[in-house]
Amino acid sequence: MRYSILAPAILAGTVHAWLPQERDLAAFNMTARFEQLGKRVLPSLGDNGKVRGVNLGTWLICEPFFMDNEWRNVMGCGDSASERDCMKDHYSGDNSDAGNDAFEKHWSTWITPDTVQSVHDVGLNTIRIPIGYWSYTDIVDKDNEPFPDGDRMLPYLDAVVQKAADLGIYVIIDLHGAPGGQQQDVFTGQNPNPAGFFQDNEYERAEKWLAWMAERIHTNDAYSSVGMLEVLNEPVSEHDGERYPAPNQVPSMIETFYPAALKAIRDKEAELGVSDDKKLHVQFMSSKWGSGDPRSNGDVAGDDNTAFDDHNYIGFAVGDSKGDKDTLMRSACTDNRVVDGENFEITGEWSMTSDVSPDDADFFKDFFTAQQQLYEKPGMNGWIYWMWKTELNDPRWTYSDATYKNLVPTDAAGLESNVYREVCSGFT
Repeated sequence: MRYSILAPAILAGTVHAWLPQERDLAAFNMTARFEQLGKRVLPSLGDNGKVRGVNLGTWLICEPFFMDNEWRNVMGCGDSASERDCMKDHYSGDNSDAGNDAFEKHWSTWITPDTVQSVHDVGLNTIRIPIGYWSYTDIVDKDNEPFPDGDRMLPYLDAVVQKAADLGIYVIIDLHGAPGGQQQDVFTGQNPNPAGFFQDNEYERAEKWLAWMAERIHTNDAYSSVGMLEVLNEPVSEHDGERYPAPNQVPSMIETFYPAALKAIRDKEAELGVSDDKKLHVQFMSSKWGSGDPRSNGDVAGDDNTAFDDHNYIGFAVGDSKGDKDTLMRSACTDNRVVDGENFEITGEWSMTSDVSPDDADFFKDFFTAQQQLYEKPGMNGWIYWMWKTELNDPRWTYSDATYKNLVPTDAAGLESNVYREVCSGFT
């Protein structure tokens, strides 16, 4: 085997925010899951607490690339670039109710509690839910920000997290679309040019959203398995070339927004009387993302209950070599995502995207395994694939399709034993 799998000793000896293996979440109980499958638990396998999950992407924030027919024809968004653009271009004024109906139909059908059951049934124990700030309608400038009605979104979010709680699945909620847009990309639900998030008034709105969501998590039983809240997904980074830094991003994001975001969540927890062992982990992008080191801020470094989000798309990182199988495997087999000092570090987005044909089953079985092992090394706490469902019918992006084509293990036992499969000989 490549790596010994060690149970995480995060914050040992201190009172800390809860970890999934401490709540007896059913999806993390490997013994029970093996028994459900009629399989014996091998002595070398067990409850190692690694996060193994999938993103429920392009649901509460649509990304047209992954859902072209749904976007154009079902939702009536045509060539509009983003959710905000769709509402402005097609459903403005007196027609806004029709737009809200179109988005509500999407929210009610794209991901459902049955989806969560399917995620559980293929052996995963975690879901990450990307969501936009317009889900909290009190902070939306309704005259100038024509988003779909976030109040109509919330019942569907509630139903999905309730199903996750019922199944003992750990949940991470991710502020994927911040006010003004933290990235020059439509994954923010907007199409900003340049990114407009990095200013005090937008920071304040994001802080209000984080406090609101923290209260929702702590006061609604449906959210009982939500253990982590991510303050900002993928801000503009060094990977974006001339876009970085966005206007006012440096140093204000780390010096101003990050500590204020953390304070907004902790102040709400204090107001609600949340005990230390029931607090949320507050997640920041890893310093590997290339938009600064969150722990360079003393408030972030001083909070024992932070977590860190590593995103690693090997197919993009290797550039012109993304069709070369040896290059892709060598990257997966020799990389190291561990950052000293970043406790509870998860690779929260990754995929098998590449120029290798998706029909090359032997390659993708090995490529998945090499990445699973990379993200479960000692010092890493697991992974969340991007994403569960698309219209691409492409296993390189779509975990459900990869399971259907048997390119990845299809139950908890298979994922556990996959850690010990040798695929990197000749690539290290």
